[in-house]
Amino acid sequence: MSLENKIAIITGGTGGLGKAITQVFLEKGAQVVLPYRDQTLMEEFASQLGKLKERLAPMLTDVTHEDEVNKLVAKTVEDWGRIDILINLTGGFSGGTTIAETPESTWNFMMDLNLKSVFLCSKAVLPQMMAQRWGRIVNVSSRNALRIGPRSGAYTVSKAGVITLTQVMAEEAKDYNICVNAILPSTIDTEANRKVMPKADFSRWVKPEVIAPVIFFLASEECGPLSGATIPVYGRA
Repeated sequence: MSLENKIAIITGGTGGLGKAITQVFLEKGAQVVLPYRDQTLMEEFASQLGKLKERLAPMLTDVTHEDEVNKLVAKTVEDWGRIDILINLTGGFSGGTTIAETPESTWNFMMDLNLKSVFLCSKAVLPQMMAQRWGRIVNVSSRNALRIGPRSGAYTVSKAGVITLTQVMAEEAKDYNICVNAILPSTIDTEANRKVMPKADFSRWVKPEVIAPVIFFLASEECGPLSGATIPVYGRA
């Protein structure tokens, strides 16, 4: 399988999972447009890519703001004429409170970061994908969306929304050869997660390099028959 000459937008591409996904896409031949917010993180990541960074197009973008997302998509179409793939990796976690204790600001932050970003980016690319009658969208939900627990309500609801949004878009896009799927990871073995949970058994967490091939398949030509799926990627956690 190859992504040669495919144009991909990968949100959250400078994160622990995002860097692994972006590198795989570049190695497989894709031109990757990478929205980012932290200049230092972007420069550090680009410096690690060697010659691969020649096919990396960073664009300063806040994917929770519609006007910025629209500019990102318009610039991508202007430069390359199409958008083949959207990988929605932007997200984060906030927990530790019951619903009764959750501040409105935390609720809004989780909805914006985990769900609104997926909505805005997908909304912006779908007309182009429909016009070209081909596209792949891959979203990241969470095992928490299915295994409900206490004290992470805003996060859980936002990730459950990603599942429903994925299924709605799959239905709406199925006549245009556009596949929309989601993965459901457990805790991902990233540097950030290790810092937050230093006493956890990291060997049981799912590693970015294990998730990357799953996302690569969902972005490929071979994914054609599969759309509207939610795929568990749990590791041993």
